[in-house]
Amino acid sequence: MLELLGTVLTGGATGIVGSILGKAFGFLEYWVEEKKKDNDHQRTLEMLEMQGKLRAEDRENEQRIASYTHDTGIGMGSQWVIDLIRLVRPCLTFLLIIIVFVIYFSDPVGRDTIEASVIFMASTATLWWFGERAMRKK
Repeated sequence: MLELLGTVLTGGATGIVGSILGKAFGFLEYWVEEKKKDNDHQRTLEMLEMQGKLRAEDRENEQRIASYTHDTGIGMGSQWVIDLIRLVRPCLTFLLIIIVFVIYFSDPVGRDTIEASVIFMASTATLWWFGERAMRKK
């Protein structure tokens, strides 16, 4: 009888220890799964950041292509028209530079605002036209 009672108690104790160990391993398993999920989330975020950078580079390249499509997408026309169209951007650039000097050496009303705007446009056009050409691979 004592032997039966000892078997029941040790069996019960073993069951309780097994439940406690199972729960402990369950928490460990849960922790490992959470770490995996965190790593997956981190990798997903890194991939999204990389995709965003690639999209930004693609948009920049598309803008460059659209910028120069003006020169190449002129279709079939007479040579003087093609030459005239290709002179638009450089002529505008030099015209803006001339306007900067005219405004600088005269004294119109609102000179500061006009001067800042024209200087901005002239520097943008100059760097867009000549800077882009200088950066091209030859």
